[in-house]
Amino acid sequence: GLPYGWEKKFDGKMNGFIYINHVTGETRTSPPTHGSSGTGPAPVQISAREQGSCKPGWRYAFNFCYYISAFADIQSHSGAQAACKTQGGELFWPQFVFESFFLKKTLNKVKISTHFFWTNGEKHSGKWDWGTGHPAFSNPKWSAGQPDGSGTCLAVYAHTGFLDDQPCETQYNYVCKTKA
Repeated sequence: GLPYGWEKKFDGKMNGFIYINHVTGETRTSPPTHGSSGTGPAPVQISAREQGSCKPGWRYAFNFCYYISAFADIQSHSGAQAACKTQGGELFWPQFVFESFFLKKTLNKVKISTHFFWTNGEKHSGKWDWGTGHPAFSNPKWSAGQPDGSGTCLAVYAHTGFLDDQPCETQYNYVCKTKA
């Protein structure tokens, strides 16, 4: 793997891969040989105030409970959906536009190993949706240039809180959500 903070991403304009350091902002065309070790930070403890009425390991906000996967716990989109079901929730879907930004702020201190986290969003018959029983997919906050057709599953870019279409088999951290 790459040192912590780095991501390998295909650049269509260059027709090749680039390497982006999301901690320093550096971009390069050759793989990095320096940077933080890949072990990652220790888990951040959740205070009683953050936990609120949620079960241990979950954070309370906006009348919902949120579970953020551990640093090394990365899954494909379907794997993340299954993991959330096991946890007693479902993959993150925004009830409010500011939820993604709350999670962005929380992830700044928690630290995940990937630069995206999965949402419940998927493209079905050419249209994006959050799944049965969730609000209509309206007024999405996309990252610049997105969706670009690179995938049919939705992830949130953890550094901005904006949406990005990604291949469903890619492995990312994930956020589960359930009613408080």
